[in-house]
Amino acid sequence: LPGDGMGAEPPLYGHSIKPFMVYTVNVPAGMDPFLLMKDLKALEQEDPMLNVVRRSDGNTEIRLMGRVQLEVLQAEIKERFGYDVSFSTGSVLYLETINGVYEGMGHFEPLRHYAEVHLIIEPGERGSGIVITSDVPDDELAVNWQRLIMTHLEEKEHRGVLTGAPLTDVKISLAAGRAHDKHTNGGDFREATYRAVRHALMQAASEGNAVLLEPWCEYEIDVPAQNVGRAMTDIKQMG
Repeated sequence: LPGDGMGAEPPLYGHSIKPFMVYTVNVPAGMDPFLLMKDLKALEQEDPMLNVVRRSDGNTEIRLMGRVQLEVLQAEIKERFGYDVSFSTGSVLYLETINGVYEGMGHFEPLRHYAEVHLIIEPGERGSGIVITSDVPDDELAVNWQRLIMTHLEEKEHRGVLTGAPLTDVKISLAAGRAHDKHTNGGDFREATYRAVRHALMQAASEGNAVLLEPWCEYEIDVPAQNVGRAMTDIKQMG
């Protein structure tokens, strides 16, 4: 995959440029949405920054840099898969993070089910994404349950509670967990884990420590000397 190392070369983590626009993909009339998702995932294998996501409302969103890349992607889909797609009007991709350290507790206990997860969420370095660790000894919570919780933390793009934007630049540590010998299964820990993350984020928001991040882009414009004044005026008028 893009970013993998060959031989002794370590993998390349992160990208120098990240898309800051998000678009909803409109499914062509009469087409199976899952087939569209399959094709988009094939393109994502080649360009992971597309970050194709199927939202809870059933719509599919994709991340791009702007209209030029959008037109290239439309042409690529037409050429490779033989159909036309359209996209919604793009919106700016915001991100969310937190200031301060918070403990989130997730409890899931309907009939014949049980799981409890305690997480510590704290700010990370800018650009670090989400770092996940475990501080729980093996004799307090079985290794297989710990691995399951870590998998549930990694498998989902967690959303902030301010605008629902993706969460980033935090460290999530597993602090404690409990299972029942008879009534616990893997799905129970999924629910408890998600609830623990949200509980911590809600606490941060209630104390004013949930932070909305917006993208900033830096450009360098080369123009003839006689056009500098006009270029500056045009930029100011554009806001």
